[in-house]
Amino acid sequence: MSLALIAIPAAAHSQPAPRVETGYEVGALGLAAIDRGDWTAAERQLGAMRGVSADDPARLINLGRVYAATGRPELAAESWRQALRSRHHYEVTLGDGTVTTTDKVARAALAQVSFVSR
Repeated sequence: MSLALIAIPAAAHSQPAPRVETGYEVGALGLAAIDRGDWTAAERQLGAMRGVSADDPARLINLGRVYAATGRPELAAESWRQALRSRHHYEVTLGDGTVTTTDKVARAALAQVSFVSR
């Protein structure tokens, strides 16, 4: 199954459009709030789990990002480990346009937090 999590801006000369969740209810993954650096709103959206399951790897990856950005590396690492344990991984499109899979994103995030904590 392939699923893109972001939208590409319609026009190259316009202001960058906020990223939106594709295949999810708007706000379910907290993308716009994360892009604004509004970590409180992002955590609230991710915690509400509107239209997304608690064990969805994309949700867990973004929740880990919120935890990391707000000084909670242990919770971030646990969210990313939970994402890795998911039985269902799928393709996602990152903010830079890279297409990858949720397990690779979670693994890279864990490696980064492990490197930083050394």
